[in-house]
Amino acid sequence: MIAVVAMAENRVIGDGKGLIWHIPNDLKRVKTLTMACPLIMGRKTWDSIGRPLPGRASIVMTRDRSWTADGAIAVSNLEAAIEAARSWIENTTGSRSDIILFGGGEIYSQGLKYCHRVERTVIAKKLDGGAEAAYFPELPPADWDIEIEAEVGATDDVPAYRYESALRREPPRQF
Repeated sequence: MIAVVAMAENRVIGDGKGLIWHIPNDLKRVKTLTMACPLIMGRKTWDSIGRPLPGRASIVMTRDRSWTADGAIAVSNLEAAIEAARSWIENTTGSRSDIILFGGGEIYSQGLKYCHRVERTVIAKKLDGGAEAAYFPELPPADWDIEIEAEVGATDDVPAYRYESALRREPPRQF
């Protein structure tokens, strides 16, 4: 499993309403990283996207057992999400074997221990996400090797950011 995240330097990933930033090149990178993969996300992340992403499965974890949405596979817990992801991979022609942990904060907290890799975009800002702020968990340096893949300077409408790839030093926990 791979976690894919965009976060501020202080690990803020959201404010409970929607995307805090718009970085077109990062959206292209996310598409490349996730195409033909199942995405495990929470209902708030689904709501912020507003639709299924083409070429990927949208597996949505929610406590509301009656929740449904066109194009979403609703599940109630991480184990069911991983089972749904594996089933989608097995039954989808052209799928890749990577399961993507896609957010938000609670989903990352529950699933990070199963990830062998984290692909993160770190925006060069410290943000106050407000009362409903969501955070990405800390990656303890003793457990992860982090490589900066690229650094991009700010432009008029896009803040500076960098791409990082983190590899877990020991094998992740298995289901």
